[in-house]
Amino acid sequence: MINEDHISLMASTAYSIPSLIDIESLPIIDKDHVIKMINMFMDEAILYINKLGIRPLPIEYVKEDAYILCNNTLDYLGEFRGGAIPQHTILKYISNCSKIAMLHSHPIPMPMPTLEDIIASYQIGYNVECVISRVSNYLATMMCIEPRKKWSDVIEHSYNTVEYFLKTSRYIVVGDSYYIEFLPFPDIAEQDNMVKTFIDMFIDYVKIFYIKINLIHKVYDVEMFI
Repeated sequence: MINEDHISLMASTAYSIPSLIDIESLPIIDKDHVIKMINMFMDEAILYINKLGIRPLPIEYVKEDAYILCNNTLDYLGEFRGGAIPQHTILKYISNCSKIAMLHSHPIPMPMPTLEDIIASYQIGYNVECVISRVSNYLATMMCIEPRKKWSDVIEHSYNTVEYFLKTSRYIVVGDSYYIEFLPFPDIAEQDNMVKTFIDMFIDYVKIFYIKINLIHKVYDVEMFI
């Protein structure tokens, strides 16, 4: 459904999307600590974090930009805090679209759509789901997926696969004095491995466009798995 012009439009957003890599002192924690807290109650996990001397990043810093590609036009929906894009905001833009590609940014270096992203694609009726994220000051990556048959097939497959490609040694602690969560924060090599694993595990269910964007030279490379 998407073509070279569409990819160029969407790739151009990489220069303005919000990203946590812009924050100088992030509350980063090793994977080993996260594993220890998996079975803790929330108050125990918060106490554990406090003892490590880590102050969680307020959720307000976790922001995403969202766009709709509708009939060859890329419309900016806005910036949304906390990772939630209201469906009513989206629906008012898509009533006259014959084909719809949703593009949103991830504030962490992960361009793969999450299970929640895929479920939203199914519920709202996107043809293509795209995610873009910055990996460093000079590199951004974007992935677009389109179901080979139905989004419901992709959702069912996703329930059993997320843990296999979500491999990172570092996490960002997000929250406050009452609630915390951990966002994966892979380096470039870890992100590459995540992307490769995602492609291997989903290629039978989705067509995939994977784009690497050189922010310095303003060029991009496209790999297609169709």
